[in-house]
Amino acid sequence: MMTLCAWATNHLQGEPEVRTILFSTGTTIAYISNMFLPLVAFPAKQAPNWKIGSKLYLGFMVAMTFLFVAIHFLLKWDVRRKGIKVVGN
Repeated sequence: MMTLCAWATNHLQGEPEVRTILFSTGTTIAYISNMFLPLVAFPAKQAPNWKIGSKLYLGFMVAMTFLFVAIHFLLKWDVRRKGIKVVGN
């Protein structure tokens, strides 16, 4: 999540307010999910054979992978739409 926010803020260099809100909400969501998600996904009663934990984290990983790919193509589309010359591409 934090990598996704950092990547997005890199592409929003001209909008400091949006970057601030994006980074603060991303940080808050990441901290809240790191605080409560392991308690729900890996309850102590089910140790060491958890029923949902691994499946839940695998689902999050797949969702984040698709989200990274979608954001990558959306950012490339936005650069082409604005006609910005990108160094290195």
